[in-house]
Amino acid sequence: MNEKPILSNNIRNKITQLEYSGLSGKEKEIKKIYKEATGENPPNFKIYTSEEMGIGIKSGFDGAAIHFYDKKHNVNEVYYVFRGTEPSKDFGDVIYDALGIGAGKNNEQINDAEKMYEQVETKIKASNGKVTRYGDGHSLGGHLIVTLGLIKKNFKDIRALNDAPVNLKQLERLDPKFALYVSRREHDKNVSPEKLVNLANTYYKKQKATISHTWVKGEPMHAQSFPGSWYAGNKVTMLGDMDTEEMINIGEYPLKRLAK
Repeated sequence: MNEKPILSNNIRNKITQLEYSGLSGKEKEIKKIYKEATGENPPNFKIYTSEEMGIGIKSGFDGAAIHFYDKKHNVNEVYYVFRGTEPSKDFGDVIYDALGIGAGKNNEQINDAEKMYEQVETKIKASNGKVTRYGDGHSLGGHLIVTLGLIKKNFKDIRALNDAPVNLKQLERLDPKFALYVSRREHDKNVSPEKLVNLANTYYKKQKATISHTWVKGEPMHAQSFPGSWYAGNKVTMLGDMDTEEMINIGEYPLKRLAK
């Protein structure tokens, strides 16, 4: 298996941006992005989208997976790409931002992300051999891909771009093994957000090493301080003008009241 991924960060950024218009039928565009970056044609690949699978119609979830497979050159990689908030397309994004990410009381989009993941994994099993998984997501999509990666524990690299944080109370419900870990160390059912963060940092130590965040200074999506918010990952890259004022803390309003 190649140590170096087929897609560079620059190519992944462009595909993540392209996902906002949907990746279904975008083979030519992806080939063009790859060739402009490398001067070569990409390995054979197939695109899977939540739209084609009929997933996310109700919740507003929108994601895609691109599977690169070339047995001769020992290539077997899948890239999961999740879209951020698009209220003009589906108000379900706004609902999930508040009730899922902010309050941790709505699991619809992350459930759909997991449903899509399972269907894609079933389809690519036929390729045989070890599959290497990568993940990208912007804004809401960053929250979703990081949460999914923590649950599945099998991604090599996850990049979250101006991402909303993981909600630890939600993650505790979604990941039974983490919930068991918490219950064995904290007998009080109402574990404080601070203790939950400490427990998550220990339990997900291996997964944290695969997660990075890229933030643009001045954009508000990652500056959220609601109880139980957590940015898993040890690397943060800050872009933009460093003299820009600090990010608006949108966790104070309106999400703070919903999170209580």
